[in-house]
Amino acid sequence: MKKVFILFFLFYGFTLIAQEKGQTQVFTLSECLKIARQKNPRLKVAEANISTAGAEITSAFGNFLPSATFNMGYTRQLNVEAGQKINIGGQTIVVGKIEPNSYNMSLSLNYNLFDGFNREAQYNSAKEKLNSAFSSYSQTISEIEIGVYRAYINALRLTKILEARRKDFELGQKELERVRALFEAGSIPITNVLSQEAELANKEILIIQAENDLKNAKAVLLSSMGMEPDINIEISEKDIPLEYSEEEITQFRSQFVVLEKVLPKVLSNRKDLLALEQQITASQANLTIARANYFPTLSAYGGWSWANNEFNKFSELGRSFVGLALRVPIFENFKTNYQIELAKAQIVELETQKLQLVQNIKSQLIQAINNLDAAEKQLSATKKSVEAAEKNFQSARERYNVGSASVTDYLLANNLLVNAQINQINAIYGYYLAQKELLYTIGLLTNK
Repeated sequence: MKKVFILFFLFYGFTLIAQEKGQTQVFTLSECLKIARQKNPRLKVAEANISTAGAEITSAFGNFLPSATFNMGYTRQLNVEAGQKINIGGQTIVVGKIEPNSYNMSLSLNYNLFDGFNREAQYNSAKEKLNSAFSSYSQTISEIEIGVYRAYINALRLTKILEARRKDFELGQKELERVRALFEAGSIPITNVLSQEAELANKEILIIQAENDLKNAKAVLLSSMGMEPDINIEISEKDIPLEYSEEEITQFRSQFVVLEKVLPKVLSNRKDLLALEQQITASQANLTIARANYFPTLSAYGGWSWANNEFNKFSELGRSFVGLALRVPIFENFKTNYQIELAKAQIVELETQKLQLVQNIKSQLIQAINNLDAAEKQLSATKKSVEAAEKNFQSARERYNVGSASVTDYLLANNLLVNAQINQINAIYGYYLAQKELLYTIGLLTNK
């Protein structure tokens, strides 16, 4: 038992030390998206807007219910003797005994019978604001997710580029060792060694740049997830396809790249456009609210009141009442006219924003389709480029080894191969991101 306790203590202690130093966490794309949906601070704001809109619609519904008020009071007169004497024409007259205590209670009810359709319009406005808050929440999720996609793909792309740079550097080191051995054996001149050393130094600089780019990309990814940007992480390519067949490319293209077919779907799916349309409907209800000030209002009221020097005789001294109140606006100092014009201006502003948003969505859709088309072509072109660069490098290396090619030819062929491999990396991840960008533009990102 003692040994078990010691082992547990040592394991727990090592775990705490590892946590304090900061263990490297490995994230897949699906894990990053899940964390972003939970921790991104923008969602907190969107959730708060839903809560506010929900409270507003509850308040608007309350206008259809009667209001009730209960009052209760107690007063005690401190100078009772002074209250027993009154002065009339210079004569002081002593009146009867005055009770020092005074109690009162009242209960009143008020119900709005007609207010120019104000309460109906307030409820409709609040309902549309709540719908708009939910639509904005969905749009916020889509924006957060596409931000994670962009940051994740960029970090993964830079990871692969760094791996290619390091692999190229390792091959360069081995080549430098071989060149030095040949020079020491007297087979090649010193210029070959110097050229290889310079080339290796350039590759090291490229590694340093790639490492820095990757660190910055990981910080951006963590921020998009709502996490601290200084956490040590690694990213996995588990959820990302490494190649695409012609059938997959053709199938995706057939679904989404015909502008005339996809545009109606975009305008019906985009939650930011829906949220704006719901805001316009709410503003139209606000115009009705403003115009309601021109109408008379009618309300019914009733209640019960009681007052006594002692806390009793409720039935004898209590008084019940009912009544109707009519308010007719005659002149409101032009305030109603101002509120109407303000509501109209808000509608015009929102409709203008809707027009601009529709134009932006169409532009985004065209750009997304064009980018997908370019990404498809880059996939095909980079595949051919890598195949040609590999053959060229193998040929240059063989010719260099037998002395029929210069070191410049060899280094050029190597650089062409590395650049072709990096371009292929960019093309593969660029095509994946182009798909997601198009789905985001259409409003289908969270469903895929």
